[in-house]
Amino acid sequence: MESLIRANIHFLDQAERLLGQLDERVYAEPCGRVFGASIGQHLRHCLDHYSSFLRGLALMKVDYDHRERDTSVESSIKHALAELDRLKVELLKTASQNSADVILVKMDCGGGDQECYQSTLGRELQFLASHTVHHYAMMNGMCREQGISVEEGFGIAPSTLRHRELASAS
Repeated sequence: MESLIRANIHFLDQAERLLGQLDERVYAEPCGRVFGASIGQHLRHCLDHYSSFLRGLALMKVDYDHRERDTSVESSIKHALAELDRLKVELLKTASQNSADVILVKMDCGGGDQECYQSTLGRELQFLASHTVHHYAMMNGMCREQGISVEEGFGIAPSTLRHRELASAS
C-alpha cells in the first residue's frame, strides 16, 4: 500500500511543480485543440477523483460520479495548490490500511448502469495513478502548445519510462 500511496503522491507533487511554472491565464484558459478544456479543468478532474476515493473510504464505497467539481480549483492556482496539499495529507493517512481490503466502486460507464462493483483499495490507487497520468499527458500537450516546458516524464506512464530507459541502455 505504501508504494501505491508514494506513487500517487509523486503525481500530485508533479502537478504542484507544474503549477509553479504557470500563470492564472494559462492555467484557466481553454485550449481549443484539446477538447476545449483548460489545464485547470484537467487537473481539477483528477483531484476530484482523489477526493471521491478518499471520501468513500469511511464507508468503503467510492462513487467516482459524485464529484465536487469545484470550479475554483480549475481557475485558481492558489485553490489548486491547497487541494493538492489536502489530498496528499489524506492519502498519507491511508497508509495503515490493507491494499487488499475490498471496496465497492460505482462509476457510470454508459448505459445507465448504477450497480456497484467490488474492487480493492490497492486497485483503486492504481486506477487513480493511471487516470492521473492520462490527464497529465493531455496537460503536457497543452503546455507544449503554449511553449511551456514540463518536467521529464510528466504525463508518461511509469512502465513506459522504464521501457525507454531499458531500451536506451541496450
